[in-house]
Amino acid sequence: MKILKQKFWRAFFLIFTLLFIAGGVFVWMFGPKIYWRVKNFTRGNLVWGAPDKEIRHSDNDIPVVVTTDDAYTLQTVVMLTSLFMNANPETFYKVDVLVTDEFSPTNKNKILSLQDTYKNCDIEFINMRDCFKNAFLSKHFSEVVYYRLRIPTVLEARKKCIYMDVDIVVKGDLTSLYNCDMGDNWLAGVADAGRSTFYENEAEAKRKEEDRKSMDLASRDQYINSGVLVFNLEAIRQHDVENKFKTFLQTHRDPIQHDQSTINSVAYGHIFPLKLECNVQMYMFSVKGYGEDKKKYSLLFSEAEWRDAWKNPLVMHFAGEKPWNDPTAYGIEEWWKVARQTPCWVEILQKFRTTK
Repeated sequence: MKILKQKFWRAFFLIFTLLFIAGGVFVWMFGPKIYWRVKNFTRGNLVWGAPDKEIRHSDNDIPVVVTTDDAYTLQTVVMLTSLFMNANPETFYKVDVLVTDEFSPTNKNKILSLQDTYKNCDIEFINMRDCFKNAFLSKHFSEVVYYRLRIPTVLEARKKCIYMDVDIVVKGDLTSLYNCDMGDNWLAGVADAGRSTFYENEAEAKRKEEDRKSMDLASRDQYINSGVLVFNLEAIRQHDVENKFKTFLQTHRDPIQHDQSTINSVAYGHIFPLKLECNVQMYMFSVKGYGEDKKKYSLLFSEAEWRDAWKNPLVMHFAGEKPWNDPTAYGIEEWWKVARQTPCWVEILQKFRTTK
């Protein structure tokens, strides 16, 4: 009897251990997906909202729009510092920062402090209120990623503007980008590196095709990265594009790339292509990306354009690895060089010192 009990408990603990290990593997493999499915169960029924609108503007400035929240305040300071310090003497930027209703006054002051150093700018905060509440989210994203879709309303008196993500270092003056002749097109942007039609295997090709269909996208041949955009606000209003964005998000409750899916699907056929230098997606050159893989990107960019953008980027966009938390990020030195020149350098160093 004693032997049977020993065998029973051994079997019990063995089965328990195996189940525990299997459960751990299951959570590791599928936990993130389950988490986001549960979290997004009620999402998709988004609130379109009524944001505040720009108050101050001049016909002689270049309007630049960024979106941020408390978690990305320091990155915003670095991005704007690079914008102001590399402007031509005659260039003046009006920057509208679209923020959440809960955006911290302390963080607002960190960004505003840049005006003490740089006199070629005017910074205004726009409260987006409850816009995009319940919108679909994944990974590290927040509803802030959708704010750019409301720019035509927020900048109601503007004819044109530049939008930029905050995981960016600007290397030069943006006047030529702002003045690009985009004709009657609604938007201008750079080809997204992920749109290349060179696939490593059939599984990748199949996944990309499924993504295209999920977006109701006619083709990926115009697919752009939404991190740097020039908005033709007059044309967008004329064609009621903002309402088309709203309809897309109401009918596609889980857009795979959030705002980027929305923009590319709705604006297809009305997108002006910008040169790679205007939005150099740095992971293209990184070890974790593809390095100088001409096969991957030769269908998107000529070798001359590739080389010029690599050596002389106008905008460095850290769309993949982030230089503040990944020491392997390509171009990391440029981000930290700008960070040292910000009024928040000590705080940046303390918060992100594990990477540099």
